[in-house]
Amino acid sequence: MLPNKGIIVVLLVAILGLTACVAPPPRQSVIYHEGGDQANSGRYCHTCGTVRDIDQVEIRQGNSGGGALLGAIIGGVIGNQFGGGSGRAAATAVGVVGGAAVGNSVEENNARAHSGNAWRLRVELDDGRWATVTQYENPGLHPGARVYVRGDHVEALQN
Repeated sequence: MLPNKGIIVVLLVAILGLTACVAPPPRQSVIYHEGGDQANSGRYCHTCGTVRDIDQVEIRQGNSGGGALLGAIIGGVIGNQFGGGSGRAAATAVGVVGGAAVGNSVEENNARAHSGNAWRLRVELDDGRWATVTQYENPGLHPGARVYVRGDHVEALQN
């Protein structure tokens, strides 16, 4: 009875381990570029500006192969628990191949779930710099809108 409990524990660890193979979604980013010769004086909000351009961009997550590797390792460990002699070697090989296939499939499904459309906004800041911000949320903004760049996110300025 103990070997069955051990297999269940190994399978649970394998399933939880495969979730670690998910590539994180791309981080929202802000890129600043120096602009005109306008002096930095106290009368400007240095992170406030005007939206000049908005584009919808597609974000695609790739497959790193980590899911297949982890799946192969876990499958090999599980397969090695069965049989004896050459049967054990065959079970280990089947576990490696099966685990790699399952791990790769899980990673592909997670990458597909984290891919999608995002918004890239170009903002001319009040101090003359430019900020390019990419974020998943549709901000509902339009060119000419006054905004505030907060960290890696654009928010509409409240009048």
